[in-house]
Order: sequence, then structure tokens, then C-alpha cells
Amino acid sequence: MCYTFLMNQQPYILFLLSSARVLQLRDGTGVPTGFWAEELVVPWNLLKNSGWTLSIGTLDGSIPIVDPESLDPANLNHDSQKASELAKQITCIPELEHPVSLQSLQAGQLDLMQGVFIPGGNGPLMDLAKSVDVARLLQHCRDHHKVLATLCHGSAALLATAHDHSDPPFSGNPVTCFSAAEEAATALAGRWPYTLEEHLRNAGFLVSVGESWQSHVVDDAQILSGQNPASAAALTEAFIQRLFFQTNKENRQ
Repeated sequence: MCYTFLMNQQPYILFLLSSARVLQLRDGTGVPTGFWAEELVVPWNLLKNSGWTLSIGTLDGSIPIVDPESLDPANLNHDSQKASELAKQITCIPELEHPVSLQSLQAGQLDLMQGVFIPGGNGPLMDLAKSVDVARLLQHCRDHHKVLATLCHGSAALLATAHDHSDPPFSGNPVTCFSAAEEAATALAGRWPYTLEEHLRNAGFLVSVGESWQSHVVDDAQILSGQNPASAAALTEAFIQRLFFQTNKENRQ
């Protein structure tokens, strides 16, 4: 596909999305899931307007879908206009129809990758958190100083481990995620497959959470993370600043 060709020829930013369709709950039932609209649209537009080449990837190249809950006005402060605009903006991202396969990324493609941005939605709880390919990507980011950002439940990707079940690559680093308090205030309270904040702490991460539904960003030297959809813009601005800093540093060397 043309997007893959473009990615292979110049530095790019990889948006890693979940391709999960169903969130399996503790009670054995399942609900539709996918990526959270605002958590893709806001960072995508900010990065695109800053001049970066962008690509979308999923574990196996499957086309990701938007979580229908993220387009429900009830989850957007009852703002129907915002819901409509987010839905429209998603249709303006043709790369969603041509995701690259994380499993097939080669060394040269990883070298051209300048950074990785992992939006949330509940899907990452199902697939990204359990993928050895995600662990490989994270380890590459750590070893080669690639800029990494996770947003909301996208921080579940940080739980991924290699085949030897060693600690996650960024274990021990400060991060944030959709908080236990926020999860408890949703319609899925008591039914989530697991509490992400708790799992990250148990995996050795230094988890910091702010006030529910308010922007909260953890700006660590090795990883950037945002707590919830309200954190999308601030996290992306920090991500862009880190990208320019890293690029300028590499150009001076």
C-alpha cells in the first residue's frame, strides 16, 4: 500500500492501535470495543499539522474500529456536535483502512520510526497488553531512544512482556493511565476485566493519577503518558516537543 511505501522512505510516527472488537468482562460477557475517537483524532491532527509523516499500525495489520461509546454524546458531556465532528474526522484518516502489521515491521522500518503514540479505548486491555510484538516494539523504543507516548487505556500496552516473561521494558518508570476512580465511575464499574492502574503498579510502574476527568500528563525522561481523553492535547504537545528535541539532538551528532 502507498502508506507503507511512504513509511519506508522517510521518518515517521507510528500510531499503534488495538484491533480488538470485544472487551471481555469479569462476568463473562462481552461489549463492543475499539479505539477511543478523541484519543486518536486530537493527537493525529496536532502531529499532522506539525508536519510529521504518520502511519497507523495494529498487531497483525487488521483494520481497527472506533469504540462506539467514544462517539456517544453521553460520553462527551452531551455534546452532539463534538460527537459528529469526531466521527467526521475519523473518515478523514485514510490510513485507518491500510494499517501496517506490527508483526512484520523490519529493522529498517523501525530505524526510520521517530516515535510511537498509543491511544486508548478499551481495546488495548485485550490485545496490546498481551503481545510479545508490542514488548519488542517497546524494547526498541527504550534501546534506541525513540519517543513514546501512551494515553488512557493505551498504557495497557506497557504491560506487554517478551516470551521469557521478563519485566515489561519500561517497568519502574513513572506513568499514568485511566484511573481506578475513573473506571469505577463508568457504566462498566465492577465489570472491568482488570483494573489497569492496579496492574501497572503490580508490574513495577510508578503510577501517578490526577483528578478524575481532568488533564494529567506524566512527562518522564523515557516515556510520556496521559490519564484520559482530556489529556490528549497536552500529551501530544509534550510528545511534539520531545520529538523536535530528539531530532535536533540526532542532527547535531
